[in-house]
Amino acid sequence: MQHPSGPPGEGGCHGHRRPHAELLWRRPCPSFGCTGLTVPVKPVKEPEISCQVLYKAAIKQKFEKLKDYNSLPGDWVYLQERYIDLLIIKKHCTAAEKEEALLCYGQTHLEMLNKFHEGGSARAQLETFLDTERGRAPLVVILQGAAGIGKTYTVRKMMLDWASDQLYQDRFDYVFHLNLKELGCEKRLVSLRDLMLANWQGLQPFLDQILTQPQRLLFLLDGYDELKSLLSEEEEEVQAVCMSSQYPAVVIVNLILKRQLVPGSCLLITTRPTALDRLESYIQADCYLEVLGFLEEERQAFFYSYFRDDQQALEAYQAIKGNNTISTMCFVPLVCWIVCTVLKQQMKKDRRLDDLHTTTQIFLYFIQILLRYHHYYSLKNSTQASARVLFQKLGSLALHGILSQKVIFEKEDLEAHFLEGVEIPTIFLNTMLRQNLLVETLYSFGHVTLQEFFSAMFFFVTSEKTQKLNQLLEEGLKAESGHLLLTIRFLFGLSNPRSYRMLEQLVFFQQSSATASSTISEEELLSWIQKAACSPRINDPHFHLELLHCLYELHQDSFVRRAMLSLDNLSFLMFPLKRSDCLVLAYCIQCCETVQNLNLYGCSLGVEEVRHLLPVLKKCLLLQLEMSNLPNIVLREICSSFSPQQSVTCILVTGSISPSGKRETMFKCSAKQGSETCRLQIRFLPEEDTVACCSWIIPKHCPQEIILKDTQLSNHGLWQICMALSANKCPVYTLRISGNQFTKSCIPDFSSFLVTNPYLAQLDLSGNQLQDEAVILLCSALQAAEMGSLQYLSLEENGLTEACIPEVSCLLTATSSLSYVKLGFNKLGDKGAQRFWPVLSDPLCQLEKLGMEANELTDACVDSLVICLLHNQSLCNLYLDHNSLTMQSVPSLDVIWKECSMLHTLSLSKNQIPKQTLRNYSMFYNGKSKKKKFNSSPLPIALQLQE
Repeated sequence: MQHPSGPPGEGGCHGHRRPHAELLWRRPCPSFGCTGLTVPVKPVKEPEISCQVLYKAAIKQKFEKLKDYNSLPGDWVYLQERYIDLLIIKKHCTAAEKEEALLCYGQTHLEMLNKFHEGGSARAQLETFLDTERGRAPLVVILQGAAGIGKTYTVRKMMLDWASDQLYQDRFDYVFHLNLKELGCEKRLVSLRDLMLANWQGLQPFLDQILTQPQRLLFLLDGYDELKSLLSEEEEEVQAVCMSSQYPAVVIVNLILKRQLVPGSCLLITTRPTALDRLESYIQADCYLEVLGFLEEERQAFFYSYFRDDQQALEAYQAIKGNNTISTMCFVPLVCWIVCTVLKQQMKKDRRLDDLHTTTQIFLYFIQILLRYHHYYSLKNSTQASARVLFQKLGSLALHGILSQKVIFEKEDLEAHFLEGVEIPTIFLNTMLRQNLLVETLYSFGHVTLQEFFSAMFFFVTSEKTQKLNQLLEEGLKAESGHLLLTIRFLFGLSNPRSYRMLEQLVFFQQSSATASSTISEEELLSWIQKAACSPRINDPHFHLELLHCLYELHQDSFVRRAMLSLDNLSFLMFPLKRSDCLVLAYCIQCCETVQNLNLYGCSLGVEEVRHLLPVLKKCLLLQLEMSNLPNIVLREICSSFSPQQSVTCILVTGSISPSGKRETMFKCSAKQGSETCRLQIRFLPEEDTVACCSWIIPKHCPQEIILKDTQLSNHGLWQICMALSANKCPVYTLRISGNQFTKSCIPDFSSFLVTNPYLAQLDLSGNQLQDEAVILLCSALQAAEMGSLQYLSLEENGLTEACIPEVSCLLTATSSLSYVKLGFNKLGDKGAQRFWPVLSDPLCQLEKLGMEANELTDACVDSLVICLLHNQSLCNLYLDHNSLTMQSVPSLDVIWKECSMLHTLSLSKNQIPKQTLRNYSMFYNGKSKKKKFNSSPLPIALQLQE
């Protein structure tokens, strides 16, 4: 196995040996392409071939090498060796999915990694990004993902592979990379030609020829979320321009997006999910790709690549597996690299990772390592205050950028924050040149998460914080200020006493009243949480979850307990949660005595997520839980996790077959405090799983309503379930067991259960193909058991004939409580019906509803039905659908409808009677009460003679 390892970055982390910062953060790189070809196109002419070769050589030289975030000058690694595959999925984002995408904003965790990988979403490899779907190759592809997840890193690899003749040689003659982060700050007027010449000026003589075949061109627009969002009215009004027309760079980019420049070319655009709405207002994508980070195998490969020593890599990997927080974060390439860097330093000191809890502490260790790695202190011969002064200035610049949504700074910005001429570790503040476009030097933090971290740190290293702190916290409550939430999260994290002590050591604080004034009081933080809980944004699950992440970063149990009094209605309905979210949820709930509500329906929970939550489920006064494809042992753990004060009100286990043929299982349950009845519903599971579920649900929760549908139960399986119900003395009121494989030999054991359960009110045995003999035995058993509570009996789809009718009739007269019987979809025929009708005239029969659908009934049985119903005083609903009644029966049916005063539903659909006639047998409102419609058909001859 080749052990890759690489850094994360604004684009991700894949590769070999160490993470790469400059690549991902310092200078964005191209990405993968997208094809717009649906018909063959001629290759470029021979004179252009040499130009293409030279262009590829220039691209290779620029993109084949990269630097780690903490590399010293001259330390380069090769991208081809460093690259590790990311999980990238193809999916078309609907409007409903956009809220889900918000999970990625400002986060350093992955969203739903295993769910997408195992859930059937198409995984995209570099070579399959542009595969034709539905007969058409995409012209516009959007690659979305969180900051640090690997977008730019992937783009750079695509650019390198194309230039190395390894990718899309038959699709694109030229690939152009546009760094939107840089172009957003470009002040000079530029043209499309200028942008195309940015990587190599030697293309200039050939541009006209190149542009004659736009379908052979791929433009990689990297970092749309970092492009200036607002244009002036004049800029917005710019429509068609020629290739040489000069405008602000952002205008040229918008014209490309609007397809008003090189409209036939293929575009690949990278963005954070938070900018999707804005991007889609300009362009409609043919294909959406989402970068989700590392799967388990790739994460492990990263460790081996980073450490380069197999034993060290194994030790480090095992260490993070024992720490759920760190392990979860390592699915994000950037965090994976930071953790490896921290771990490597910790291992050199023979220290363990056991006490690393939060993202904040990881960043503190990271900065400490960077300072040491760059020998900042020794180079400056610093005093105790020098580091603090540096962080004050960096924090001031970072906060200015965060509040104004600015990630690239100019010389004037550094001067305004007194950073001009200050020696700064390059990972903190990068320099960049706009090659061929911008001659001045620009600056940016190594990554936006570092900028957010320094913004929060600013409030702890300066005493002049009040106004800006209030501004940050107030703005953070606004819906349009989601970009501030990660900074606020770091603010909470740095308020943790242990994190603050780490910061003190980092910047050489002296214990004094001055340092005390630099802290942020718990009351300030609590006040903000309480305001947030009362704001309209609290109904946004992403915002609500972010507040919980803030509490987790603070990690002070007593504070969290107070804060959760305002946040204990935890509803995340249809909002996917990842492992780190569940870890945060579990911690916050654990700090509480109880929480009012926890709704986790549709949250795509897996085994690891559920196990984080198991210890705290008992604290929920109201709980809704849903998960998929969990092994039986985990389902058993769930049902054993509730407290005696909780009542599980509903358990639903449903099986299904995925399009790939894989069996899947979905589990739902709900619980509340107090005494409530429990409903157990199992559908479409194999018999073994059904019996297993019942064996550990019944003893724990004593369900009073049981529904087992299409569970392939045999006689033995039914016996096992009945024995469990009897042994646990479950007062079952509703029992629906349909679509199984019973025979008559199951009846004795089933009868034994009935005798011990006099509470049964509803019994549904439809769809089991019991046949006459079994039903005869069942009816006898029900009579013997004297089921005085039985109100509903369904024997549909059991292959019944007239032979069982006498026993069914006896049951009806012996069980006056029985008000609804369903005999439909059998084979009773006219003879069976004629043997059954007389029980309707028996005063001991109190049927109110009768189903006789699809029983091969004809007109021959209708007259005898009329005679019997004229003496019936209870039947309200009669269902005769899907039979073979004709207009010949209409006179008799008219009599039934007119003379049977109790009857208000006579259902006859799917017979041979016109719809217009059927309308006569309906009810209408006369303004006060329901009335029947009547027609004037004469009485049938048989009834006339009887009269």
